[in-house]
Amino acid sequence: MTDYCQRDAETVSLFSHLDAVIRQKEGIVMVTIGVMGLGGIATRAYLPVYAEMQDQVTWQLMTRNEDKLKRLGRQFGLPIAGNTLATLDDQPLDAVMIHTPTETHAELVRHFLERGVNVFVDKPLATDMAEVKRLYALAEKQGLLLTVGFNRRFAPFHQVLAQQAVAARAVRVMKTRIANPDDPVHALWDLLIHPVDTALMVANFPVLPAPHYVVQSDTDGRLLRAEVTFALAHSVITAGIDEQAGVNLEEAVLTTDHGILRVQDLSRLTVLTAQGENRQLAPDWQPTLLTRGFQPMVAAFVRAVAAHGPNPVAPETSIQSHQVIADMVAHLPLS
Repeated sequence: MTDYCQRDAETVSLFSHLDAVIRQKEGIVMVTIGVMGLGGIATRAYLPVYAEMQDQVTWQLMTRNEDKLKRLGRQFGLPIAGNTLATLDDQPLDAVMIHTPTETHAELVRHFLERGVNVFVDKPLATDMAEVKRLYALAEKQGLLLTVGFNRRFAPFHQVLAQQAVAARAVRVMKTRIANPDDPVHALWDLLIHPVDTALMVANFPVLPAPHYVVQSDTDGRLLRAEVTFALAHSVITAGIDEQAGVNLEEAVLTTDHGILRVQDLSRLTVLTAQGENRQLAPDWQPTLLTRGFQPMVAAFVRAVAAHGPNPVAPETSIQSHQVIADMVAHLPLS
């Protein structure tokens, strides 16, 4: 790292340290959390949340790109650890947030768990189920949190749907795009995993029967549409993606004997009953990252780290969502 960048990091770290000392004297628990990977998702969805939580967390940024590291540290007022893994290891970390590419997740998660550090990682944890289970087993052995970033679970309107799980006759969650055919394996792990996890969460993660799959591809083998359906004794669960639907939309629909609840783009709730239709929008004053579940998800993880509390994304439920995708990938036609 350049001397100039190092001076910036030391200045921000000094103020963060002084603030932490003051808060410690006031009896407020502070935790130190590293942040690995500062790409588009981290910049848009996570760093704004981290910047607002500096009264609870001393964040330590790390990415290999020095220019980006310095720029984002300044932009969000967050301390910098450095541009190598070793610089993050030198910090007294209570936890780490991993926002790196999927193929790096398993190695990095193992690295930190073996060093006694709680881990939050973007979905998917890994694309090999044996690896997924090994990592959760390691976290349990170490007595640490391993939390996967299923933000849709924490979206307030999705929570409204989940409260009606007992009455559900059908749950259907779809994510559509205008025209974006994709590699089938990538599309399932990167996109379908969110509708699958949301549908299972809304249905309270039931024991699943054998699935029914629908997969449609174009002449080049790119995925156009994929759905998985589970027919339970008293309800049906469906999750899917459509890569050529002519519109970008994310929709979760719950059907009961007394009406239908529909959430669109995590920000609009419509309740349809025999008495009519009621529509509710996320409040204008409510931050988008709260509406989309990122802020409450990060807050839940930080609370769990600080209080040594339960995992806000229960391992068995995360494993179930990963398993659904792994099974569907295994049933894709060979190219």
